[in-house]
Amino acid sequence: MTSALTLGVLVAGTATSAAPSAQVIWSSEKDPGSGSWFGGPQSIPYALSQQANIALTSPTTTAATTLAVDPTVQYQTMLGIGTSMEESTVFNLSRMSLAKRTEVLKKLVDPSTGAGINLLRITFGASDFTGRQFYTYDDRPAGQTDPNLTYFSIQKDIDYNIVSTIKQVLALNPNLKIFASPWSPPAWMKDNGSLIGGKLLSQYIPNLAVYYRKAIQAYQAQGIPIYALTVQNEPLYTAPDYPSASVDPAQEKQLILALKNELNANGLSTRIWAYDHNFDSAWSYVPTILDDATSNAAVDGVAFHDYAGDPSIMTQVRNSYPNKNIYLTERTVWGTSGADRMAQYFRNWAAGYNAWVTMLDSNIQPEKWTGTPGPTMLIQSASTYDTYWALPEYYLIAQYSKYVKPGAKRISSSYGSASTVTNVSFLNPDNTIVSVVINQTASSQRFKLSSEGWELLATLPAKTVGTYTWLRESSGTAPNLLANPGLEADGTLSGWNAEWHSGELAHKVDTDYPYTGNYKLTHYAPTAYQQITGQSLNVANGAYRASVWVRSSGGQRALRLYAKNHGSAEVTAEIGSGVVSGWTKYTINNIQVSNGFIEVGVYSDALAQNWAAFDQFELVKQ
Repeated sequence: MTSALTLGVLVAGTATSAAPSAQVIWSSEKDPGSGSWFGGPQSIPYALSQQANIALTSPTTTAATTLAVDPTVQYQTMLGIGTSMEESTVFNLSRMSLAKRTEVLKKLVDPSTGAGINLLRITFGASDFTGRQFYTYDDRPAGQTDPNLTYFSIQKDIDYNIVSTIKQVLALNPNLKIFASPWSPPAWMKDNGSLIGGKLLSQYIPNLAVYYRKAIQAYQAQGIPIYALTVQNEPLYTAPDYPSASVDPAQEKQLILALKNELNANGLSTRIWAYDHNFDSAWSYVPTILDDATSNAAVDGVAFHDYAGDPSIMTQVRNSYPNKNIYLTERTVWGTSGADRMAQYFRNWAAGYNAWVTMLDSNIQPEKWTGTPGPTMLIQSASTYDTYWALPEYYLIAQYSKYVKPGAKRISSSYGSASTVTNVSFLNPDNTIVSVVINQTASSQRFKLSSEGWELLATLPAKTVGTYTWLRESSGTAPNLLANPGLEADGTLSGWNAEWHSGELAHKVDTDYPYTGNYKLTHYAPTAYQQITGQSLNVANGAYRASVWVRSSGGQRALRLYAKNHGSAEVTAEIGSGVVSGWTKYTINNIQVSNGFIEVGVYSDALAQNWAAFDQFELVKQ
C-alpha cells in the first residue's frame, strides 16, 4: 500500500483507539469504446485519482446500498491481472526512443508508479495483431515438411524486438508472470498447408508437442520463463484471413498428454491451460479433456475468452472440476460496464484476467484483423512516435491490477446491482482488504461497505470505479460455529444435517441473487408446504447468538429462525407473513445452552408458490 493506514486495536469487536482508515482511488469512463480516442487524448474526470481516506465506523442506520464483505469466506487465489504483449504493441513500442519506451512499460508494469500489471500474454508465432508477415517457428516452402524440427527457430521473435521488449518488461517487474498462446501450428502440420485456417493433422501431434517444448526452452534460454501455455488459441475457430487452426477436443487431449510428457522429460515446470475459447462452447470441449484422469492430471487450468456466452460457465466448469484453476485469457472491455464485466469474471472463479492488444497507433495500426479494432488502453501517435496517450481503460484496469496482489484471495461480498453499485472484493497476502465498487449509473451512488463489525459509508460519482483498501484487523469477535453458513461449499447443503418436510421437499441451494458469495438457501414449492432446514451441533454450555439474512415473498402462515434442543424451551426470531423485499438480518440473542447441544435453523409453513431465501447463517458464543 502506498498510503498509510490509521490502525486501531480491537477488543471484543470494539475499537479502543482510532478506527481503520480506507484508501480511496477513483477512475472514470469517458466515451467507452469510441473510435474518437484514436484522434487524440481527452480529459478524463478521474484517472487513478486519490481521494481523502475514509474512516471505518461502527454500523450506522444511514440509508444506502449495503455491500457485505466477509474475508472469512474465501474463494480462488489470484494469479494476476494484465494485458498482452502481442507483436502490434511491440511494433509500436519499437518505434519509440528507449526513454519513452521505458516510460510506457513502467506505466504498465511498475507496481508503485504504474498500473502494477503482473500477468502478460505473449504469442508463439504471429497472431492477427502484427505488423509482419505471418510466421511460426518452423515455416517451410509449400510441400515441404520438417518432422524433426531441424529448422526450428525463434529468431524472428528476436529480430522483431519481441524478446528484447519482454526482457525489458521483466527487468522492470521481475515478479511478472508470462503465458503464451499459439495462433497456428506450422502450415505443414495442417490439412490445408496454410497458416490461415485449416485443421491440425493428428499425425503431427507428437511433433507439435516437441515444437512447443522447444519454444518454451528457447524463451527460457533468453531469460524469459514461460509460466503457462494454452496449446491453441480459439481451437474452434478457423479465421478466413489470419493464423488459426481447428483442433478438436480429442486432438487437444492427445496434444496435452504429449506436451506433458515433453515437459516432464525435460525438467520444465510450464503449466498447461486447456481450451482457451468462448464461454458458450465450453461444455462441448472441456469434458473430453478433464473427464479422463490422465489428461486431467496434466492440466493446471481452463482458459476462457469472452466473445460469446456468459461468465457463469466458468463457475459451472469450476464446480465440475474443482481442482482446476480458471482464467480469463482474452477480452478487452470498455468503461464502467467493462469494469463490472471484470468483476463478474472474478466472481465466477477467474484467477487471472488479460486484456487483448495494449497499444495501436492513431491510424489503428498495425493489425491484420477481419474488422476494425476498438481503442486500446494506450494509443501512439502515428506521426510522432514518442507521443502517446492513455485511455480510461488503462486506469480502469489499474483499479484492479494496482491493488489486487498476486496471491490475493477473492472473498465473499455482495454483488449489488447495476442500478446502484456492483462489487467484488479480495484479501491480499499482506492482510489488506481490496473492495472494487463500480457505479455504472448516470448519477452518484451512496453505499456502505460492511465488514467484520465495521462500516465504510461513501458516495461514488456517476460512471466511476472506486477501489477501497484497508488493513484488516482481528475483529476480536467469536467464530461462527456453523458449518457451511453461506451455502458456499460447492453450492450444497453440506453440514445442514437437520431436515424435515411435509409433502414435497421444498428447500434447495441456488444462485439467484444471494446476499453474499455465489449461493443462498431457498424454501419454495408449487404446492403448500412445511420445511425445516437446520443444523445440529455440539457446543460448550453458555450464551449464544444466532442470526440469518432473509428475503421473502410473504404470505407464509409461519416463517422463523429457531434455536431448540439446547436444554430449555425453543426460542425464535419471527420473520412473519409480510413481504421482506430487501435482505434483512434476523437475530436471536441470549440462547442459553445447558446440555452441550443445539439445533439452529429456519422453518417455513407456506402456501403454494410462496418463497423465502436465507443466507449467511451465524451462531456465535456471546
